[in-house]
Amino acid sequence: MEFKKLTDLTRGITITLMVVFTVAEDIEAKIRRLRELGKASAEPETPPTPVSKPSPKPKPPRRIRRLSNIREREKKRRILIGASILIILILIVSFAAYSWYSSQKEKELRDAKQRKLAELNSYFKGDILKTSYGQTTYNELKAKIETAKSVEEVNSIDIKSAYLQVYQKYKAELEEKQRQEELKRLNQAKEQKKMEIKLLFEPLLAQPLPTQIREHALQVENELLAQVENASSINAVNSTDPTPYLLQLWREYYTYRVDSIKGDYVVLEFNGHKKIYTKEQAKAMLSGIQDYTVLMQYNVKEVQFVKMALLLTRDRVVGGFIEPGAKIMIFAQNATSRQYLQIADLGYVDSVLLPADAGIINLNEQQGSSSSSNSNSNSQSSSSSQNSASAGDTTVSTGGSSSTSSSSSQSYSESSSASYYYSVNLGEIMRAISSGKIQGSEEAIRQLENYGDNLLALEQRLQLQNVPNGVPFLVIVEVPSVYVPDVLSHINTVYIGELVEKS
Repeated sequence: MEFKKLTDLTRGITITLMVVFTVAEDIEAKIRRLRELGKASAEPETPPTPVSKPSPKPKPPRRIRRLSNIREREKKRRILIGASILIILILIVSFAAYSWYSSQKEKELRDAKQRKLAELNSYFKGDILKTSYGQTTYNELKAKIETAKSVEEVNSIDIKSAYLQVYQKYKAELEEKQRQEELKRLNQAKEQKKMEIKLLFEPLLAQPLPTQIREHALQVENELLAQVENASSINAVNSTDPTPYLLQLWREYYTYRVDSIKGDYVVLEFNGHKKIYTKEQAKAMLSGIQDYTVLMQYNVKEVQFVKMALLLTRDRVVGGFIEPGAKIMIFAQNATSRQYLQIADLGYVDSVLLPADAGIINLNEQQGSSSSSNSNSNSQSSSSSQNSASAGDTTVSTGGSSSTSSSSSQSYSESSSASYYYSVNLGEIMRAISSGKIQGSEEAIRQLENYGDNLLALEQRLQLQNVPNGVPFLVIVEVPSVYVPDVLSHINTVYIGELVEKS
């Protein structure tokens, strides 16, 4: 368009110059004609001359012809100078007008380009410009704007449409990238959840499960893994919770463990503490636990009773007034905290033995007798006896006397006395009986049978303590094997308590 306008302006200037030259030639012709007419009016009228053979006219003087030519040339030169000046003025004005017009058009074009570039930069920015196709489109549009020759050409560049095409491609690419990232995160979540499920099932599957429970556990595990694999979102993956299934499976396993143990009792051990339950109590207690991580910390053990010998003073064995077969509990004092704790909640007394020192008897006995008679058949006899025995600091004395008289002719008299002391050690008697060195061993055994029980029973009957507190009792107890290490660890501070069952 600018080139066309420039061509039209040049064509106008050329036409103007042609008009100027034509006007100048017309003016010169008119001046020449007027001059010729002036010369013709100045010449006198002469009578006609006879026609004769024209003689050659003499040539005008060369000087006169030269002056007229000079005048004509001068006039023509002046006319040309005026015309040239006029043309130059017209050209200057035209150039000035053209320059102003051109500068205005250039300014408009420059402003249009700046506006278009600003529009281009407002659309193509940020991440979309970092893409290869975005940068290419941007460079193409920028080059097209910069090389445009007119405002109309600049305005014809549709940046928004080009941007929308690029944006749609960028949006599709971004959505695909996000989809791939979400898919990647989903797969990572699936792998993590499946690994978590396998790790949670490992402790259960590592137990000696029966076939039925193991198959059930594997079936549940596979179902959970399939549920995770088929999940379409991370939320669906995270919502897969194996906890309720594991709780139920652990309960089934512990029920099996309790039922598989012989007898009516089982030992449940948790966090170092052991306690005996009946099977029904154990299953009810384990079924009440709602957290499988707590449940799996329990250990179910069989109740196996072990006999143990404990040497205890009276104050630590219910004063010794405890009979074989009694149901007991065992307590002990903690060496660090000095607090008393229960270390066995069930046990039985097998036997209670007194030491041999409690079976020493010291005995001191005296006895005397006398008799007399005469020949007159009058006879008189008398006899007396006295016995004394001591056991420890206690002395018991017994005595008696008798007399008889008769008459005869003959007389006779006789007297005798005896005393002795002995000490009986029941321990020595037991050793003598066991070695067969004593006569009447069966009678001795019968006499000494239940000596300890009778002695303690006599204490209760008389409400008098005979055996001192410091005398140790040897107590044979039966306790579950799980409690044996605890009992041995507190052997010096063990206390036995008898369970009292009241109706």
